[in-house]
Amino acid sequence: MKFLFKHLKYVFTLSVCLSSLSLEMQAQSTEKAKNYTLGGYLKYLHTVQFEHADSAWLTDNILHNRINFKWYPNNQFTFTAEVRNRLFYGETVKNFPGYSSLIGGDNGFLDMSFIPFEGSSYFFHSHVDRLYLDWQSDKWQVRLGRQRINWGQCFVWNPNDVFNTYSFFDFDYEERPGADALLARYYTGTTSSIELAIAFAERFEDFKIMVMYRWNTSAYDFQVLAGKVQQDLALGIGWSGQIKTAGFKGEVTWFEPYRDLATGKGTVVASLSMDYTFKNSLFLHSEGIYNSNGVNGKPGQINYLNEQLSSKTLTVTQWAWFNEISYMFSPLIKGGVSSIYNPNDASFYMGPNVDISLSDNLYLLYAGQFFFGPERSQYDGLGYLNFLRLKWSF
Repeated sequence: MKFLFKHLKYVFTLSVCLSSLSLEMQAQSTEKAKNYTLGGYLKYLHTVQFEHADSAWLTDNILHNRINFKWYPNNQFTFTAEVRNRLFYGETVKNFPGYSSLIGGDNGFLDMSFIPFEGSSYFFHSHVDRLYLDWQSDKWQVRLGRQRINWGQCFVWNPNDVFNTYSFFDFDYEERPGADALLARYYTGTTSSIELAIAFAERFEDFKIMVMYRWNTSAYDFQVLAGKVQQDLALGIGWSGQIKTAGFKGEVTWFEPYRDLATGKGTVVASLSMDYTFKNSLFLHSEGIYNSNGVNGKPGQINYLNEQLSSKTLTVTQWAWFNEISYMFSPLIKGGVSSIYNPNDASFYMGPNVDISLSDNLYLLYAGQFFFGPERSQYDGLGYLNFLRLKWSF
């Protein structure tokens, strides 16, 4: 068994490559028309961080390029490869020698993260976060490779999203992480489907194997999921619909260690979300989360640079409450502010933002992340982060 899992990663990579090669040979015999898309963007992100306005300011920069490639050899197959390339330079890189190791890690089954060169104040990081082959035919869809399996319903916290957990604070990663997985989906009806997803790992006990059934009734989308998430059995439910004209979403997932079922050391994570858009484009959104295994008190400062999240640890405290308001000041300018309050340790986050469209494919964004909290709270000492980003899409 150990031999099998040790070499499974090579079988995984070989399967994707050989399948793509076979499809290329098929495509050569068809009419030569444009059967691919190539795009991406180039971004510059400047960051200024300080604990107090009159304290030392820490400045950093990221030059970020993303390449998105899709190839359609025939009507049934799609091959996707996407890579993000980032040049980090500034004071954080200089002051924290291990920073490149934190950024350069790959949590997937395959290590597709590279740092080809680095210096005392900079490093270049390249990461393949999408690499999969997709097949669709009638009611079936099968996808193999590094992909995003998005089972979440809420906006901020997603207990149902067991494969691709992400942090709300990582706003610059719009695509979200991927998982090295196999996804098989069968459409049982127009608005219903059943899915099997398997995320691979070095050891079988770290595999994620889940089944989800999704359907629509009474203008609501419902989903139930069950299976194995690493060392836990998992059972969840989620929904998305409306109460009159307000959006209403929710997710609940229960995790129980399958090696120790008798102890009752399970964890329940639940989120509830409501949103409303007025006719003048004013948007209001409120969302809360409960984690039965969270700390009911002051947990100590979180590691902002290396926050390891899972669907069980979306919050370190038991409760958190998110609120957001945004408004389109003009067709080209959107602004808003978001907040998170943690009642267990009285810590608070506020995030103002302004997004300006300079042209059809050029955008300017200001985003702030301001953290407040008493000593030993999770936001203690994080201070104020200010981001200015210029993005050009192609």
